[in-house]
Amino acid sequence: MRIIFSIILILFTSGKTVDFDLGAPEIQAVCKVTLNDGKIIEGFITFGARGYEYKYRTHGFCFEHDNGTKQLILYDFKFNLSNLDSYASHRNGTSKLCYVENISLRYLQQPKTEFDEKENTLTITKTDVEKYRLLEQMPIYTKLPLDLFVGYISDEQNGKTSIEVNQIKSIELLKKPSKASLDIIENARKKQSESEKEEEWVDYQPPVWYHEIITNQERIDYLSKFF
Repeated sequence: MRIIFSIILILFTSGKTVDFDLGAPEIQAVCKVTLNDGKIIEGFITFGARGYEYKYRTHGFCFEHDNGTKQLILYDFKFNLSNLDSYASHRNGTSKLCYVENISLRYLQQPKTEFDEKENTLTITKTDVEKYRLLEQMPIYTKLPLDLFVGYISDEQNGKTSIEVNQIKSIELLKKPSKASLDIIENARKKQSESEKEEEWVDYQPPVWYHEIITNQERIDYLSKFF
């Protein structure tokens, strides 16, 4: 079981225990990958680290162009790589597609404060660093562990499959997943719920799913602010 910790503030005046907000929930999706040979792979992906301090650290893809520039296409609700040939640089062989893993620090850096006594001015500098690892393989998962989060535990428990990016023709986040994928999600949710009846999962916030959010514009508008 993956254990999630948060700080707890005790209000002595009221006698109640209040949890600090865990941030925006992690987003996962059912993904269909079509290879150049026509083979289709359907599985689960994570957008990336959930919204600690309401800031998502999302994975995705990157075109490495011949001129040295990098074009990021990261997971969000508008993500689209349904036809790689629509990108002229990819079609003409002048760019290489990579999978990118966001390895940024989960929490934002503390603002730096400087006061100039002579000018009587206060300067506050806020720095947010995004760091990505470029990979030649895309991870996709065929199982869900007890806590439902993919990408954090052993490959055996989440059925990790690595797809060679240069073999990919298209990538689609499914708004209507197959019954098989929906059954896996439903059964995993039931197992987690039964486990929680036996022992409380402190500060557990389950992942939310793209196909359930994408039909709820209010939910989309809210979560989109944190990408």
